[in-house]
Amino acid sequence: MINNLLNFFGIHKKLLENVFTPSSAANLNYIKRTNLEKNIDKNIKQTGKQLILYGHSGGGKTTLIREALKRQKRKFIITGCLSSETLEDLIVKAFDKLNPYYVNNTSEKNSIKISSHLKSSYSGIESTLKGEVSVESNKQYQRVLPIQLTYEKLAEFLGAIDCVWVIDDFHKVKDSEKKKLAEVMKAFVDISNDYPKVKIIALGAVNSPRDIVDHTTDINQRLAEVHVPLLSSEEIKSILINGSRLLNIHLSKTLINSTVKHSNSLGSICHSLAYNYCHFSKIDKTCHIKNKILDSVFKESIKEYLNDKSDTYKKQYDKALKSRGNSYENVKLILAAFLALNEDNVTHNEILSKIQEEEENYPQGNCTSYLQKLCSSKFDEILRYDDNSGKYSFSNPFFKAYCSMKLDENSINEAKKVSDVFEMVINELIKHKKTPYDE
Repeated sequence: MINNLLNFFGIHKKLLENVFTPSSAANLNYIKRTNLEKNIDKNIKQTGKQLILYGHSGGGKTTLIREALKRQKRKFIITGCLSSETLEDLIVKAFDKLNPYYVNNTSEKNSIKISSHLKSSYSGIESTLKGEVSVESNKQYQRVLPIQLTYEKLAEFLGAIDCVWVIDDFHKVKDSEKKKLAEVMKAFVDISNDYPKVKIIALGAVNSPRDIVDHTTDINQRLAEVHVPLLSSEEIKSILINGSRLLNIHLSKTLINSTVKHSNSLGSICHSLAYNYCHFSKIDKTCHIKNKILDSVFKESIKEYLNDKSDTYKKQYDKALKSRGNSYENVKLILAAFLALNEDNVTHNEILSKIQEEEENYPQGNCTSYLQKLCSSKFDEILRYDDNSGKYSFSNPFFKAYCSMKLDENSINEAKKVSDVFEMVINELIKHKKTPYDE
């Protein structure tokens, strides 16, 4: 009753874009993951302990680490990675992120005193970097790491302001750079004797922490590896229920179940669909009076999601099919066999047997190798492997439906334009299938 009154008078009003956030880390609509949070908190608190968070894309690694650092009131900077970047590039990017503390005196608000010597050192390096950027005839020259800016010096700059360095998507860089990061982490361990709160947290969308940091026994005891699993069906459901409470809307059990199923444990898909439900229902902030979202909005929301992703899926599909061996179109054979089995989860042997019905001499090694590739970040994690069941599944059910249409020659021949293909995808997706909540 009290919440209804507060909503009516607009006291607890929330904006839609702050509740369902498909393209950014959840804040208002953050779902607690108690056991994971305890493990992460413990490792952040330990002096000198460096941290790796790993797991499939969409598992919520960035959101988890942001919330953990906020809970502990720790300052942090985040630098993302591109496949073309070196560790030296990342050090320069991290250095840039420190500018507010060393130049704009942000640190003074937090009662941290930075020595004049360190400030002077920072200013000198900044001047060097600025001097190395010039624009002539519309050509921009990349900055080179100044000789004064070593990773030890960066650790000192971070340590002086009690700041954590979060490196996101580190799995994207070359293997040679991963070996270097292990050396940098060792330096951060050493400098933690003088600056107890300094540390590196590396995040990567991989199945093994060694795919993020190629480390040796020298740092094993000072490095924590935390696996972040994909969201459970209950956690996906919690996103919808909590978001409904914040916006004062009602989602039916049918709509919630359908969203859970099609999200396939990916928070970003859940947020995207829920955002679309509200958008098409003309809800952009907390409602004065509880507003019921009609189930009919589901198909329209899927169509919008697919329209947004159409170019992404086409590039992803084309990129995957370009990879082939000398004799076989391996990716096409594997995807077609997977879809022909008409199951959500299949084994290596089931896929191989299905392929060999058409290609009798198809090598087992090809199947093994390309299944591994399809689960890797280089192939956008098209497939997902579950260690417990030993089975593979599509990471994204929307992309699975897209592949189904693209590999079905009859469907493509019937389609006159791209919109026809996506209409077929939608029809494939909304076929009735039981979810954990239907029973």
